[in-house]
Amino acid sequence: MAKSWNQAPKGFLDRGGEEFACPPSTDGTRREFLAGCTAWLTSAAAVATAARSQPAGARASAPRLTRFSPAILADARGEPLRAAQLKVRTNYIFHYPFVATPCLLLDLGRDVGGVGRKRSIVAFSAICSHKLAYPAREVSFIRFQDRASTKSAADHIHCCADHSVYDPARGARVVSGPAPDALAEIVLEHDAGMDTLRAVGVRGVDQFEPFFRKYDFKLAMELGARAKEVAGPSVKVEELTAFCRNIAQC
Repeated sequence: MAKSWNQAPKGFLDRGGEEFACPPSTDGTRREFLAGCTAWLTSAAAVATAARSQPAGARASAPRLTRFSPAILADARGEPLRAAQLKVRTNYIFHYPFVATPCLLLDLGRDVGGVGRKRSIVAFSAICSHKLAYPAREVSFIRFQDRASTKSAADHIHCCADHSVYDPARGARVVSGPAPDALAEIVLEHDAGMDTLRAVGVRGVDQFEPFFRKYDFKLAMELGARAKEVAGPSVKVEELTAFCRNIAQC
């Protein structure tokens, strides 16, 4: 026996790959089924198109926040670093939340929703979300660049390994290249009275587990068992040029 039209397969894909199910007809006629299905799909597709046109931040849930032990950001002498000591648009590095996991500290010189008196100070994990390139003593392929290059605009974080580019003024979101995720944000708190900074957690997609898996042997040779220890109660901040022997330019 032939199937009636209200028994026809109900799964259809729109151009965006989302599945919609057509409502069955009430009398089993081909005409009513097609008319009802066409009207329903038109309405459903319009709703889906409107949803996809919303800003990504409106649809996505808030980035995950993971709290770690607080760590005061300190200068080379071990004294609490004053936010006013930071040079504008200059790469600084510290390690948090683990002894081996590097972070970039930046004062962008303007209000970007960060911390400090101008809300201009931000920090992000310096582990690229593409292939986990990171600043090591020998070389750093990832850094903030204050000038435009052939591969990136000015005032962006650029990983020269495969040219992933992130915007630190917008949460280190990916603006070009193969990176799948924004750099994880290092959550900072600013003591206005003392003008000091401390790291208190990580927000977003962190790369710590794959980082430790990929570089397990290298980190063990450099830091031993300390590599996976939680950093703190204070962490040293220094300019990237002092920490790395070579910084890739691209």
